[in-house]
Amino acid sequence: MGLLFLGAYALPIIKPELAPAALLICRWVLIVVWFFFAVEYFVQLSLAKDKKKYFRSNLLDFAAVALPVLPLLRAVRALVAVTSSSRKTSSSLGRDVTTSVIVLALATWFIAGLAVTDAERGYPGANIEGVGDGWWWALTTMSTVGYGDQYPVSTAGRIVGVALMIMGVALLGTITAMLASNFNGARNKEAQENEIESISIEHQISSKLDSVLSELESLKKQVSDQEKRN
Repeated sequence: MGLLFLGAYALPIIKPELAPAALLICRWVLIVVWFFFAVEYFVQLSLAKDKKKYFRSNLLDFAAVALPVLPLLRAVRALVAVTSSSRKTSSSLGRDVTTSVIVLALATWFIAGLAVTDAERGYPGANIEGVGDGWWWALTTMSTVGYGDQYPVSTAGRIVGVALMIMGVALLGTITAMLASNFNGARNKEAQENEIESISIEHQISSKLDSVLSELESLKKQVSDQEKRN
């Protein structure tokens, strides 16, 4: 449903020359998918034993239902819908975090490019007229490079720009932290394996020394017995 919502939002922006019938279908898809999101959310909320805990744990789902269908906020709803859907597809905590960050980064770039194109197209003095320009601008802004060859001039486009700058910095920080955590985890795992191997070798050496000492004691006893006989 999240991907369907994203497709219905993206298609009229990518292909503005769509026939009126196709545009109408896209609008109805947005409404129907939003209706399914709303039904799912309120059914799960009604079935939850602790409704306050459920509400706090599913703020993304609530945002997908609560945001109105306005041109700029449709982009936010599309981002929330895709991110919320991806969060439900992984089983482990580590995989859930990794999947959510990757999907959020890609969805943020894709949707921000669409949103700025939608806001800038046809605006006086705008230099972002096509979705390709919008995606290029979103990539350079999100990565904090900012070439300056493409930039929004409308109020709505600048709002998208501010949101993307904040999201870009947050995502870069999260990705950096994940890479550092994985690197440290790999080093700790290697250290633990080396420690286990060292302990195993020590046990083997200790066992062999015990065996040698036992044999020496046996030989010493035999020599002592032989001397007594002589």
